[in-house]
Amino acid sequence: MSPVETAFCHAGARCTEQMVQVNDHVKLRVVSYTPAFPSGNNTIVFVGGLSTVLDSFKEVVYELTRDFVFHYIETRDRSTSQIDGETKFDCFTSGLDVASIVHSLGLGEDKYVLIGYSFGVTVLVDCYHILKTKPEQMVFVEPTPAFHYPKWSLKLLKTSLVFKKNPLKPFANWYIRNFVIAKKADAEMVNISARAINSSDPPKLIKTILAIDDYNVWDKLETIECPVLILGATKDKFHVHDETRKMVSLLKNCRYADMEDNQRSHSTEAAVLIRGYIKSTTTHKPG
Repeated sequence: MSPVETAFCHAGARCTEQMVQVNDHVKLRVVSYTPAFPSGNNTIVFVGGLSTVLDSFKEVVYELTRDFVFHYIETRDRSTSQIDGETKFDCFTSGLDVASIVHSLGLGEDKYVLIGYSFGVTVLVDCYHILKTKPEQMVFVEPTPAFHYPKWSLKLLKTSLVFKKNPLKPFANWYIRNFVIAKKADAEMVNISARAINSSDPPKLIKTILAIDDYNVWDKLETIECPVLILGATKDKFHVHDETRKMVSLLKNCRYADMEDNQRSHSTEAAVLIRGYIKSTTTHKPG
């Protein structure tokens, strides 16, 4: 367990980690936080974006672990995943992973909330229909409901897979920083992206990108029955704001909040908003 990740949790909360076997060939890392004093609140299961590191959400984790049990799932594109043999990296397969972990955590008997960020939102939408026990709420932070990678980049990624030492991390950092992110309006996204790229496992990440290109969740949103809170960021050019608003219009029971930029969407302010939403839509009274 990283001492840094242990420090993320609220004072008195206990931090543990485990490698969860999701199928015969794959184990995924799950970091769990348990508050010092049980509150009876719904358990939170959080799924990050592509190669997203927990450090990018440290303020959110610190605030929510004050009174929520909190599980952070690292998807199979992460360097921490243990993969034996050939496997798939598409959204459907990652959704099966999440469903397997939710079941292994024993959440079938407890009420829980699913929170996703970016690619994590896509995975949660995709797996919702296969969950044996549905979440009571879902929270989508800067969702990516559809993927549109430049065709030239996909050719470059395919070619890079033949190299034993992948050369793309410096290029990816440079390209995203200069051509994708609004550096002045949304400076924190530079840091979030750099952390993700620098900690990534290039072959796993590339295989995931190739598998999800042109994928979207538009026909799956109508299956979601539980209340959903979407946190958008209008100054964020990494995510497509018009597609976020389209999600809001297609979901049956959705509330939207504009956090404007990534500094706010990854902050204590966002965590307080999430806590309030969960408590306002919880049907049972916490003990």
